[in-house]
Amino acid sequence: MNQDKKIALLIDAENISRNYRKTIMNELAKYGTTTYRRIYGDFTSKTISWTSEDMLKYSLTPIQQYSNTSHNNKYAGKNSSDITLVIDAMDILYSGNVEGFCIVSSDSDFTKLASRLREAGMLVIGMGEEKTPLAFRKSCQKFILLDVLSKENDKKQTDKKSEKKADKNDKKIEKAEKTEKVDKQDKKSSAKKPKTQVEEQQQAVESDTPAIMPIESIAQLIKTEILPELADEEGWASLADIGNWLYKLYSDFDSRNYGFSKLSALFMSREDFEVKPQPQTDANSNVVYYLIREKI
Repeated sequence: MNQDKKIALLIDAENISRNYRKTIMNELAKYGTTTYRRIYGDFTSKTISWTSEDMLKYSLTPIQQYSNTSHNNKYAGKNSSDITLVIDAMDILYSGNVEGFCIVSSDSDFTKLASRLREAGMLVIGMGEEKTPLAFRKSCQKFILLDVLSKENDKKQTDKKSEKKADKNDKKIEKAEKTEKVDKQDKKSSAKKPKTQVEEQQQAVESDTPAIMPIESIAQLIKTEILPELADEEGWASLADIGNWLYKLYSDFDSRNYGFSKLSALFMSREDFEVKPQPQTDANSNVVYYLIREKI
């Protein structure tokens, strides 16, 4: 990732909740500096959650688009915001002031825009929810699932709070509480899991949107397609090269979608792969690279 890249941030406020504002800014900081920060929508509408405080805190320039159609239509004004975002993106592209774009929306209407920006040699990052259609995901070089990432961050914060609370308790009391909690959680999980799985399947069918690629499918692809191309005589290949291959194939691939902060941790957790540190050529480097191969 090039930290010096100039990136234009364009947010579809009518499609993305303000609940993701911190996640959006934190993730984008990994790719470069946001020189343009614009957010689009009819901010007089009660359906938009973004506030003036958000605009000030994150230096977002609101682009107000009043409805050009009847307010009885639930999509009133939506097209005007989308069109304005596209026009601005093309104006910014031709200005030559940026090297990349971040389009924050779960709307497939921006698929053609993302493809056009990539054709112009721009880095194109997409951010949206799991409901985002596959066409828009694929048109971006990198697509970040905001709801998945947000849930993972919430889980980490909850785990940290639980650990601090547990440290204050007496060992005997802690043991008793843990036993009781485990029993309750087991009962709840056994009662709720079947229902949750059915609901998720129904939601996937109804929304007709792609689910996250199963990790087993990813692992099989590595074994049958990627490792034969990249591995040396002993079967070892660079994990970084495999990661780059996966990112090109699946723009929404992210180890955090599977509960791991790093790609190395994801594959270290599996029993069908071996992972080891790659010998360093620079003794002063603190960066650790890894090699991976299928476990025999």
